[in-house]
Amino acid sequence: MSEPLFIETIKVKDGIFYNLSLHIARLSRTAIQFFGSAPLLELSEDMIPEALREGVVKCRVVYGSQIVSVEFEPYSFRRISSLTLVEDNTIDYAYKSVDRSSLNKLYSRKASGDDVLIVKNGLITDTSYANVVLRNEDGFYTPKSYLLGGIKRQYLLEKGVIREVEVNLDNLMSFSKLYLINAMIDLEDEIGISISDLKTL
Repeated sequence: MSEPLFIETIKVKDGIFYNLSLHIARLSRTAIQFFGSAPLLELSEDMIPEALREGVVKCRVVYGSQIVSVEFEPYSFRRISSLTLVEDNTIDYAYKSVDRSSLNKLYSRKASGDDVLIVKNGLITDTSYANVVLRNEDGFYTPKSYLLGGIKRQYLLEKGVIREVEVNLDNLMSFSKLYLINAMIDLEDEIGISISDLKTL
């Protein structure tokens, strides 16, 4: 039986790797959990194709007990104008696995929305590819009930930019805006929607 494979998606801008130490730490935690030891990930600007050393680029690292591949590709934002609330009380995506079948199944239920906002046991979690940040007049918050501990989420929490709070279907409407964040998407990129643009199935 083949071993499970995992991904680290790392933002590279003008040849600089962002939050690399946080990515390497998560890779190590995951690999030690599943394989007992972690492969060495060494990244440098020399590895980036010449044509991709300017602008925003996605570095995709696939690994198991060893590093399987490191690929670079130009990155462009997906514009989001609406999200569809979908419920799944059994979904588990605590590790950034190559196997996204459970997320893809939920994504297929987005109907007329651009993506899904996943509800688990009555609590707001993530979209199919990003953590979420909610805004109200008091500031920026992120659900305690996330599926995947994202690197950008961790970074913003450590910097005190966002705070954790329990978000359920009842208090969701007390927020005005919802933003998507992940390794490639910053809060200031303002990829998100007004709460009023949430759809239900």
